[in-house]
Amino acid sequence: MQAGLSTKNAPSPSIVLPHYAIGAIFFIIASVLMYFASGDLANSYIGPKVLSMTHIVILGWITIIIFGALYQLIPVVMEVKLFSETLAHISLYTLVPGTVLLAYSFWNSYIVETLYMQAGGTLIFISIILFLVNAFMTALKTKQKTIENVFIVTSALWLTITVIFGILITMNTALQFIPKSNIELLKIHVHIGIVGWFMLLVIGVASTLLPMFFIAHKLNRKFLKLSYYFINIGLIALIVALYIDINSWTKIISGLILLTGIIFFVKYNFDAYKKRLRKKLDIGMKLSVFAFVLLFLTLIFGVLSVINLDDLKNYNMSFNTAYGVSLLLGFLTSLILGQMYKTLPFIVWLKLYQDKVGKFKIPMPAHIYSERVANWHYYTFLIAFFTLLIGIFAKESIIIQVSSGAFLITASLYSYNTFKILFHKEKLEPLDY
Repeated sequence: MQAGLSTKNAPSPSIVLPHYAIGAIFFIIASVLMYFASGDLANSYIGPKVLSMTHIVILGWITIIIFGALYQLIPVVMEVKLFSETLAHISLYTLVPGTVLLAYSFWNSYIVETLYMQAGGTLIFISIILFLVNAFMTALKTKQKTIENVFIVTSALWLTITVIFGILITMNTALQFIPKSNIELLKIHVHIGIVGWFMLLVIGVASTLLPMFFIAHKLNRKFLKLSYYFINIGLIALIVALYIDINSWTKIISGLILLTGIIFFVKYNFDAYKKRLRKKLDIGMKLSVFAFVLLFLTLIFGVLSVINLDDLKNYNMSFNTAYGVSLLLGFLTSLILGQMYKTLPFIVWLKLYQDKVGKFKIPMPAHIYSERVANWHYYTFLIAFFTLLIGIFAKESIIIQVSSGAFLITASLYSYNTFKILFHKEKLEPLDY
């Protein structure tokens, strides 16, 4: 099953493993920042501290882990070697300082353009361009034109647009050449990044990995193709609707088209879940399956945020905040927490034991981390996430501070297991005869 992650085209572990280590550290930093940003988070979805924390979560935690996972998975999905391991190294080591500088700049002010903001933005731009060059050049070599590959390549295109749009917003702050407020432009920027980059990428990767980990066969791939077209058409319509801003119905119709595409994706994976040969779910798959529950919650908040009902108008700000939080710290975080246990142990195991099979008694991938610790952070994550939602709707910073404490425990336990796997030492015992 996990042998699907093993391929002669796999890159050196020195490319992939640092991404998991650095991503775990950024998860801890984001949890600490949430404590200090709790006052702003209780009352708004935008502001210097919220924006700073959001970029630590998006770039430092989610994007770095995704980049690392993709460097391992792209050769598996596309059945070719990565175009350049050197570009992958440079991309990581420009993204890390770029994220820190940009977050530091936003923490102080996101209105005034500073040297830190320019330097951070430039480094992030370089990092993402290098990643895109690597992804596109690798895709050009493959003969596997599957719908999963199309999702991944298209997500890279949307990432390019996200970066360009972010730069335009920064320039517009000083030059005012776009007749829209920065908040209106930020809404478009966020949706391009979240739906175009994260959602399409997650669908492309998850549609490969989840059926493989479930051990499910004979799935109807038409659902994936329908998902692709509906999500892209819905996103383009939503961008136009947000920019023109005629009335709420254009946004609602765009959102419904998007929602239909996501439902097709969920349907595909639900079929995989029902047809799975492996009935008992381990901790990695529990977290992954729970991520889809949180995706459903995200969609509800997204719909309520767009339709803006008069009876609920006092909660509209909270719906907006809950929508972003559910997607980033709910769905995507739960998926990353779960999929780490399905990928990282096997990558390290391959590095240490691939050529020892049959010669010595060796541990299995599941034996090189603590399942008890993984179960603990499963529950602390649930506490952290739902406490955060309560804090957002109650608009109480003290409740959000309690949530940040639970997130810090979750991040620390997750990091403990991550580093336990990364620093695992080879254990060989003689075979019993």
